[in-house]
Formats: sequence, C-alpha cells, structure tokens
Amino acid sequence: MIAPLWARCLLGWLLLVATIPLPAWATSPVTLGIYNSRSEAIMRLRFEPLADYLSRAIGEPVELLLLSEAELDQALAANRLDFVLTNPSHFLIIRSERSLSGVLATLNRRWQGVATASLGGVIIAASDRAGVEDLASIRDKTLVAPSVNSLGGYLAQALELQQIGVDIRRSNRIKLVGSHDRVIRAVLAGDADVGFIRTGILEQLALTQPELMFKLDVVNSQRLAGFPFMASTRLYPEWPLVALPHVDDDIVRRTASALFALEPDDPAAQAADIAGFLPPADYQAVEYLSRSLKVPPFDQAPELTWIDALHQYRLWVFTIMVLLLMLVASSLWLAKRRRQLLNEQRRTRRLMMSWPQPMLVIRRGVFVDCNHAAIEMLGVASREALIGGEVASFSPEYQPDGQDSEAKMRAIMAMADGGLVCQQEWLFRHSDGSDIWVVMTIAPAHEPGATNSLLLCSWHDITDRRQTEQRQRLAASVFDTAREAIFISDRYGRVVDVNEGYANITRQPKHQALGKLPPLPLGEGSGVFQNARISGFWRGEVVFNRTDGEQLDLVLTLSRVCDDTGSVTHFIGIYNDVTDSKAKEHELRTLAHYDALTGLPNRVLFADRLQQGMAQARRHNLRLAVVYIDLDELKPVNDTFGHEAGDMLLIETAERLQQSLREEDTLARMGGDEFTAIILNIDNEADLERLLSRMLVAVAEPVWAGDHQVEISASIGYTVFPQQTEIDGDQLLCQADQAMYQAKRQGKGCFRRFFPDISA
Repeated sequence: MIAPLWARCLLGWLLLVATIPLPAWATSPVTLGIYNSRSEAIMRLRFEPLADYLSRAIGEPVELLLLSEAELDQALAANRLDFVLTNPSHFLIIRSERSLSGVLATLNRRWQGVATASLGGVIIAASDRAGVEDLASIRDKTLVAPSVNSLGGYLAQALELQQIGVDIRRSNRIKLVGSHDRVIRAVLAGDADVGFIRTGILEQLALTQPELMFKLDVVNSQRLAGFPFMASTRLYPEWPLVALPHVDDDIVRRTASALFALEPDDPAAQAADIAGFLPPADYQAVEYLSRSLKVPPFDQAPELTWIDALHQYRLWVFTIMVLLLMLVASSLWLAKRRRQLLNEQRRTRRLMMSWPQPMLVIRRGVFVDCNHAAIEMLGVASREALIGGEVASFSPEYQPDGQDSEAKMRAIMAMADGGLVCQQEWLFRHSDGSDIWVVMTIAPAHEPGATNSLLLCSWHDITDRRQTEQRQRLAASVFDTAREAIFISDRYGRVVDVNEGYANITRQPKHQALGKLPPLPLGEGSGVFQNARISGFWRGEVVFNRTDGEQLDLVLTLSRVCDDTGSVTHFIGIYNDVTDSKAKEHELRTLAHYDALTGLPNRVLFADRLQQGMAQARRHNLRLAVVYIDLDELKPVNDTFGHEAGDMLLIETAERLQQSLREEDTLARMGGDEFTAIILNIDNEADLERLLSRMLVAVAEPVWAGDHQVEISASIGYTVFPQQTEIDGDQLLCQADQAMYQAKRQGKGCFRRFFPDISA
C-alpha cells in the first residue's frame, strides 16, 4: 500500500535533519578552573573575558569556575575540570596526586607596559607597627597569609626566612585567611604584625586606594631589574595552565594555539592584566623550594622497593657483580702467593730464632717477631710483651744526643725502607729501669719498591762500654761545665758533693750542705730517691725557702748512678730555677680567666664553671640558675663624669653583687656593663627571687664615683636548668639574656624569668 504523500514528506524531512551535524554549542562546555586567590568579583572581572576569548577561539563553550584551593581539589577528584590555572606550588601537589599531561602554557603578567612571567613574595607590615625592620625581626611575630600552599603568599617568604635561621612554622603564630585582600585588611586592622602576599597585589590595590602605599611598609624590599613589582623574595615562574588527561587532544591543541595567539592589546589580556601566555616555564625552582621547606608533595620520602632499587641501579649492580667475580679470582691467586710467602717466612724465622744475638722483625714501625735473646736483653716477661711495641716504647723519651727517641727512630726506618742498611748506637731501658746500650743494625728484608716493608733488626750490647765512658765524663766535667745547681748524694740521699751553682741558688756554703739531704718536695720528701731508684730518674718541682726568706720555685731532676753490677751507688740531682717563669705563668693564667678591672671571672672562666655546674646538676639531680645582669644607667655616668668614674662605679657594683651571692655561686663580668651569675643548688624559686631582689637593692644604693654620688639600677633576666629538653650553656646564657631584655622593656630595675614565649 502506498503511503500518503504527507507521510513520505515527513520521513524525508526527518532523514535530512539527522544528516545535519549539530552545532558546537550543543556539546558540553569546556570547564576552566582558576584558583581564586582574591575576591570572586575581582577574579571574575579579570578572567571572564579570557573564557569568552577561548570560547570564540576554539569553537567550544568555555565555562569559567573560580574555586578555592579545597574546591579545586574536589573538582579535580570528580573530573569536573578540563583545564586548570593555579599557583605553581598547588600545581606540584596536583601533579603528585593525579596524572597530568604537563604544563600547557605559563601566564605572562603585564604591569604598566612591562611584561613578566615571574612572581615572588611580598612581606608587608603596617607603617605604624614598630619592631619589624628586617627579616630577622619577623621571628616570633604574628603572621597572616592566604594559604600555606600559596607560592607568592607564603612559601617564597618562608624559604627566605628559613635561610637566615627563622623557621616561622616553629617560632611564629600563623593565620590563614584565604585571599590576599584579606591579608592586607588584617595587617591594616592590627590583627597581625606581618602579612604575606604575592607580587603585584599591592600595586593593583594602590590604583584605587593610593593611601595604601603610605599605610604599609614592604620588609626586605628589592627592586629587581626588569621586574615591575615590589618584591621581598627571589622570583619563581608564574602560574601554569594545565590540561587534564581526559581532554580531547584536538581541544588541547586549539586551546594552546589560542593561548599563544593572545595579543597584549586584546581585551581579554587587558582585562586580566596579562601580556598573554608563554611556552611552559621550568618549575624546578619551585620544586627546590618545596623540597627545602619539606612541604607537600615533598613532605614524605617516597617508598623504594627492592625491585625499584635493582631496576634503577641495574648498571651499578652489574658492575658490582663483575667486580666481585674479579675479586674472587684475585683472591684465589693471592692465596696461592700467600702460601708461597708463608713457606719462605717460616724458613727465615727458624734461622732468626736460633741466632744467639737479639734479632727482631719490624713491620710498619712495630715489632712483629723476635727471638729469645731479644726478650732476655730487655727483661720483658714474655714474647707477647714485646710484639706490637715500637722501638721508642722500650727506650727513654730522649736519646743521649738530645733527639726525641720516636722522631729519631722514624728517620732511621725511613732510610731502611728506602733500601739502606742503617747502624746506630741506641739506648734502651731495661724492665728493671736500667739503661741498655746497643749497636742497632736495621736492614731491609723486602723487595725494592714493595709497599709492605719488612725490616730485620739486630742488637749488639755495648752497655758496659758506655757506662765506663759515662763515668769518666762525669768525673771529668760535670762540676766544671754545669751552670745549674748540681749535687751528688750517696745511695741514701745524703749530699756528698755540690757545685758552685748549688751554693748560689740555695745560699748555703758547701760545708753546710755536705752530709745533709738536699731541698726536696714537701709532700714526698726522701721518697723521691726511691722513685728514682726504681725508674732511673725522678723529675718534679720543689719549693725552697732561702735563709733570707726569699722563696724559690725549683725543678729537680734526680737520676740514679749504678755500679757494674747494677746496684745504685749514688744519685745526681740538678736544680733549675723556674721562679720567674712560674710568676709569669700565674700572671698569664690570671689575665686569661679574670676581668682586669673588677677581678671577677671573665667569659672564659664563667663558661667553664657553667659546664661544671651543669654536670653537677645532672649528676646529683639539682637545679641551678643562670642570671644575666645589665646596668641601666652606666652610659650617662661615663658621658657626664668620665670613664674613670664609670670604672669606679663598675668596681663598687661588682663588690656589692658579689656580697649578695653565696660562696658557692659565681659572678662574672661579660664586658661593658653586663654581668652574669651562676646560682647553684636552688631549692625553690622563691629563695632565688629573694636573692635577685637583694642584688637589685644592692645595685640601686647610691655610689660615690669620684667626687660625685650617682644612682643606677639593673635589669636582670634568669633561666633555670635542667629543662624539659636538653640544652647547652650557650643556650642558657641566651635565654637569660632574652629575659633581661624583657625586664628592660618592662621598666628596668626588675628581674624576669625566661619562658619560651617571652618574646611574645
């Protein structure tokens, strides 16, 4: 049956409509999410024309969404955004949490005809707010910022402050208000001491509110070449525009072309105060900032599995495996060589052990082997007592020629290591304290150029010959040539002979000294002869009073004299007068540890006593206080009456402060008009405060400075130890100093205790 004409026309019209493509406006709009860093009205006025421009340029409707940081994160999690324009720090967090296609373009801002693709941070304070002059003065102040993830509004300033030692996250109270405009309002209202905003905000607001430039100061202001805004920090790349992975590639390309084609004179660019968009900037500087501050996404170390490590370091793993194989092969070859060397060493050792003269093997300056003859010569108990020791360790400190035994032996071994055979007379010390003279021969037992040198050492005993020569020299010249006071005593210590120097120093004629004991130390007396009898010599200080009452400081060197059998027959004593050097030493010690004006301990001695007091407090579970005292009105005294009057005032004040303290406490002068004290064994703080009150009263009493009577006061700060956290002496002194300045600010003539929030 043929369909009616109207039905066929209707069917044809429907088919025609179906073949016509739908207009672009019928599709879902492209969503552009922008971080709302200021008020929504301002941001919409700036970026709505940009959304309209993109709609025309890409042929797709573009919906502009102005979102806070939290709203941006929620929209991204729900896949409601196609493109995002946000601050660089927030971009790093987004990139770490979800897959992104990378930065499409970087915003190029414009101001007064100058374009810049950089941003920084600005630190502002009210002009009438005192105490905020530089970065260091921001410590302990109340801060206001838009967000902790804002690059220009928080992170850039935090890094600058951290690099000068100010960690605002620990030392400052921080308020987060959501936008830069609110930051400025909070600073002007006095709700915060310091505000953080990004560059450009202040200049934009000044267009409509010129008085802002007079009401606000920029801290650490910098004028950077080519940068049109005031800044307090270094610069970083501007906001990135990012495409989400689900966006069609064709739309991404059209959008990128439109962004790069945006001219500075386009209404959309002028409304947004930008010069257009540039190719993606390098955001490594922002990553470095986030890593330095340990903020998201770099606040936690990434997890590393064994598989990841092997994959990442596969080249190193392969190299190490090859080296291990080479090491195994080398070890096998070295083991074979070692067995051969051991066989040769065993043959050499059998020959050395059977030799009648002392024979030893030296490696790297120490004995590694010896025969029985060497053990007998030194009189040690066993072979183990000799092995591992050096030649100098069995010798007196100095050889008879005056050279240091250790240094002289190093020189001999250096020549032997070079291939020379060295022969030298050497003095050893027997285990019973007697001297042993030998002719020592050291010869290399290793191949030339070998790194592990081996030396063969032999000794020929010449002790008898040397003792005979020594006695002859003693008898011939000791009294004739020596200028020191020398005496010879019998084995009981009674003087049998003295030289002229002895009579000059002691002021005793020779006939009075004979048959008596020489001047000896009061504490040890004749026991020094027993010490010299055992060890061969004794050396120490002797205080001697002459008959005229003069006191001398003498250094006595007492040596024993033995006969052919080794028995002690005499002692030789030598006195050196060190009276002048001892006096100079005492004077230098006093200058190094005491203040020249007041006689009080200085900073060095104070630090030493503070360490001792802290150690005692820890050991006995006691408490101590560190007190910092500053005289309030010393400078006017110096300016009015002269520095001599000021010195008299300091001396009198030091005496009064010292009288206010207990005997176990320490008072020190740090310099100028500053004193410190260590108060030990504090039972309760009430007693401590009464003591501090006495000190204030003592300082406040009138003082005669020359011909003038003056009155001053003192500001005192103190802190106690121990505290909840471990702290050193310098930190205690710093705490007391801060508390002292708090006392000065609160009217002077008082004392204050340190608390962690004292600056607030």
